[in-house]
Amino acid sequence: FSFAFLPLLNTCGRGEEFDILYDMLVIKKFDEADTDDVLNAIQNFYNCLGFTCDDIGNYGLRPGCTDSDLSLDNMMGYSPVNSTKTNMLAKLDLDAVAIVQLMSIENYDLARDIYVNGYSYYDYDNAEYGFVSLYDLTQSATIGYDDFTTYKLFQDYFQQSPGDLADETITNALDQQSNFVNASGPQRLEAVKTVISNIISYVSSLEAFHFAVDQCNSNSETAITAWDGGVALIIGSIESGSPNNDGYFLYATSKAMCDDFATCAEENGSYANNQLIQRFTQGQKQITEKSCSNVQQTLEAIESLLAIPLIQSMLYYADKDSQIETAGAAGYVSSLAVLPIIDSLDTESSNMVENAMSFPSGSQTSGQSKIEIIYGALKSVLTDPSSFIDCELISNAHPLCDDVQDPNNAIPVDVDEPTTISHGLYIAKNYVDDRSAIAKDVEEIQDFVDSKDIEGAKLVYKHGSNSKIYSKNGMPIGIRSISSFSLQAGSEMQKDPTYNMFVYGLSDENDFLGKSVLNYADTFVNSLFESSERRWTSLASEAVVALHIWMQVAHKLHAAYDACKLSKNASERRSVIESSDASLFLDEAAAYWIGDNQSTGSSSQGHLLYALTEKIGEQFENISAGSQSAVNSRIIDLFNQAKNHIAITNGCSTSQDAHLELRSIVGNLIPMMAVPLLRCLYYYLSIGDAERVKLYAISVLPVFSHCSPSSYLELKNDLIDHDFNEVDKEYIFFKIRSMYDCLGLSCDVVGSLLGDDFAFCDDSSMKALAGYFFRTDRSGVIEASRIDVDTRAIDIFINNGMYLFQDSEVAFAASFECYKYGHNIAVTGSNHGPLQSLATSSDRDVVPAFSAFRRYFEDDDDYADSILVDAFIGNGVFENANADERRRAIAFILRYMVTHMSIQEKIHTAVEYCKSNDFDNAASALDSAVAYLIGSIEGEEDGGSYDGNLIYMLAKRMCVHFGTCAATNNAQVNEHIISLFYAGQGEVEAGACGSLSKTVNKIDAALLVPLIQGVIFASLENELYFEARTTSEGLFPEGYVLSQSILPIINDALPSAAKDIQSVMVDGFPNQTSPAAANHMKVILAIRDALRYTAVDCDQVGSIAGVNVCTGAFDASEVRKS
Repeated sequence: FSFAFLPLLNTCGRGEEFDILYDMLVIKKFDEADTDDVLNAIQNFYNCLGFTCDDIGNYGLRPGCTDSDLSLDNMMGYSPVNSTKTNMLAKLDLDAVAIVQLMSIENYDLARDIYVNGYSYYDYDNAEYGFVSLYDLTQSATIGYDDFTTYKLFQDYFQQSPGDLADETITNALDQQSNFVNASGPQRLEAVKTVISNIISYVSSLEAFHFAVDQCNSNSETAITAWDGGVALIIGSIESGSPNNDGYFLYATSKAMCDDFATCAEENGSYANNQLIQRFTQGQKQITEKSCSNVQQTLEAIESLLAIPLIQSMLYYADKDSQIETAGAAGYVSSLAVLPIIDSLDTESSNMVENAMSFPSGSQTSGQSKIEIIYGALKSVLTDPSSFIDCELISNAHPLCDDVQDPNNAIPVDVDEPTTISHGLYIAKNYVDDRSAIAKDVEEIQDFVDSKDIEGAKLVYKHGSNSKIYSKNGMPIGIRSISSFSLQAGSEMQKDPTYNMFVYGLSDENDFLGKSVLNYADTFVNSLFESSERRWTSLASEAVVALHIWMQVAHKLHAAYDACKLSKNASERRSVIESSDASLFLDEAAAYWIGDNQSTGSSSQGHLLYALTEKIGEQFENISAGSQSAVNSRIIDLFNQAKNHIAITNGCSTSQDAHLELRSIVGNLIPMMAVPLLRCLYYYLSIGDAERVKLYAISVLPVFSHCSPSSYLELKNDLIDHDFNEVDKEYIFFKIRSMYDCLGLSCDVVGSLLGDDFAFCDDSSMKALAGYFFRTDRSGVIEASRIDVDTRAIDIFINNGMYLFQDSEVAFAASFECYKYGHNIAVTGSNHGPLQSLATSSDRDVVPAFSAFRRYFEDDDDYADSILVDAFIGNGVFENANADERRRAIAFILRYMVTHMSIQEKIHTAVEYCKSNDFDNAASALDSAVAYLIGSIEGEEDGGSYDGNLIYMLAKRMCVHFGTCAATNNAQVNEHIISLFYAGQGEVEAGACGSLSKTVNKIDAALLVPLIQGVIFASLENELYFEARTTSEGLFPEGYVLSQSILPIINDALPSAAKDIQSVMVDGFPNQTSPAAANHMKVILAIRDALRYTAVDCDQVGSIAGVNVCTGAFDASEVRKS
């Protein structure tokens, strides 16, 4: 009977009492002398099981019980007015017990079911809800009151409600996704348990308390019920009457922590809990007496007390991080509950805590341990006069509440004081002396290396020496280290375009030199320190400048733009980024570029990037005495432009588009910052310094990683993956030079070595795209051609999010930003905007076929943009698509659907210009159309490379499958299109506008050929996938997009054919099934029939898998073999 009954008791969460009963009844032979103790122990479980004494009855003369013995009127000294209703709500902690127990046996589905649907609390007073669950608490399904400070702090900090944060975290842990993808079962369990106690119990109780205060004057009965409910959600049912620490709500957390912090009391487990019970009772009495102003003050005291166990929990897990497997996950969740509070008091401290407590790998600022970081941050917050938390209640075991003082009793710095950096090179609006002091660390590292004290250099690198971290009240709370720039990058720079390009470019299956590529700079510098060869160790100070400091400058510039953009809409702003922060981030970037004690034009006094730029500038420029290099002049000028723009626009808040000008400045600054690194690479190539060639290759080549895949990979192989040996330096330069346009660089900007002409180049000679020589302004054509770089950058962002950062939604958000505003910023006043401007252009009515697209997409002029937005945010048909399907669809929409219409817009605009005798603009429009067709990545050589990703490259890929390649290995249709463009240029020059119109119509028809081939090829691959005759995953997203790029034309020609194609390629996406989506012949025959009513030359489409697209003639056996 014990075996039959005891498992029921185990669901009550009273672990210690259950263990005693199990020991007495099962493990040991039952001793009749224990009968009274057993009966009393079992009676303690009656309430949990829903029993009364009358239900069970008494046995003979044994000590019985009465229901008064099981009174629900006492919750650890608090007496609820409606004990039955309060007790039912308190029983939600039994759901927590069940969830934890089920997770411990890896039954995550049932745990999820109990979390979502509930198990222990049925709301008899509200038939609409039935069972109330912990999930319901996260969704405010019980009260729905959110007008209180803590809720708003969470909303501001996380940009989501505390309930949504809790639900998201629990869901991620249960489903082993996002930052829990590699977490162990115990880590996931502890995370869920901590969410319930530290977020759900905490916030839902505050919701009830604040609602009670709100109702105090108008409805005291409702107020009392809500107040009792708040107490129930803090204490729970398990704690009531239990001497042990078995609870699952926040009250139990306080009891569990008191031993470690020496805050235990005789009653209620801790001093904080003692005070809570007193305040709970006091508040109840005040509501009853309608002393509503006083109850508000009582609630403020309660909020202060509730913060105590939250902070203790975070401190405990930070301290146990290396000792307990689950501490990292539990500490991360604990920090989520505390971060909004810390951030409201000191943003710098919250940043430190967030970085240190992140999961799975917290960043350790300055090489300090996690607990040292947290103590340092909390000291600043808790000693702040505005802090509402009683520090003394947190710990009697640690000096947490001591005033923060520097060893020399230094006077606090004025963090609002503007800084003059290095004798006036840059005037910062904010205090950034602490940032520029990082130059002294670089100097110390070099001094240690010079004296062969590598351990001393490592100590400064890892732990910092001179760059103090200050709280908002100017007190030092830590030391900034150079190593932290790299160690924190994976969490802090996830959205930065520049960092994304570097980790993508350096990644070898997510690693760099055998470690995570996210910390590539730290990995490389540590490899230098660990080398036994001085030729490598001597590079340490140069490496931290070229790798760590350079990327930190780029990061601060991106952060300045992000803050500026967010300031245009206060509702979008996370509290850690205020409009004024844009100037701070910019000033930090300038401080890290220039450093401390730098003189204008000096290459010997300073130690950061300004000095590096001057030093290498002497090899490329004739710099007058007392002057600075042209590159530094341009960079400082751009810093000042950015500073002035932020000031004039009040942090970009004066208009919705004010942030775009700053984006343009940043977009010009970062490529310019790459110039000194490029110059270093060229110089050390010229003198054969293999070690520095590798260093500067790592520091600058990845900025080109999104430009030309084959060129970049060849350079990476020669200069990064392998030690530099004898290479053709002219060839290396040629490869790098071929990618200048990708970044908006030029020969004039980079310059040439004064003593070696191997790096000499002339921009004026570069006037071709894949062999097509454009006739008009080079800069405009090259700018237009760079749309392929943006499409590639977007693909890289999403890939990084999926496989490096394991947070695809952040990546989709970053790539959406690139789509809206451009990765490669357009020149101010140019005619070529970001990709979204192409997809939503108001000038597409000039295209005859545009009306067909408007009809097909039901009057949605911005059809491509609509599909893209859905793909970026996971809406519409993409709601059920996985991240990779969304990524692939986005790539094809941008490469083919958007560019197809943009090309047509340009060529038909050229006709209109011609008719108005504006021949210059007509020629320019034709050249722009070619730029949209070919892109920049194809390069200059005739026929291009195989790096491209636009329609021109699609044609080259498809010609292999359709037998339509020319003898040059280019696609026949490409050569035909290019010949038509040359003809069009001649017609513009001759003013033959009628002939130009006919040529443009021929281009229209020819452009459809590679798109049609792509649709057919995708349909065949999908069919092979369903028949399991290929290892590929099918081309469903690609086919979905390509088919909709031609369906409007097909629909106008033959509606029945369009329906057939749609039924195979579009309907059911992304969950297409066989046989509907496994019918490539249906697609081929539909296209064949429709092409008869179009101007497309069917012979240009060719044959695939034994089927001639024009005739539809095929040999079934041949098709099946293919």
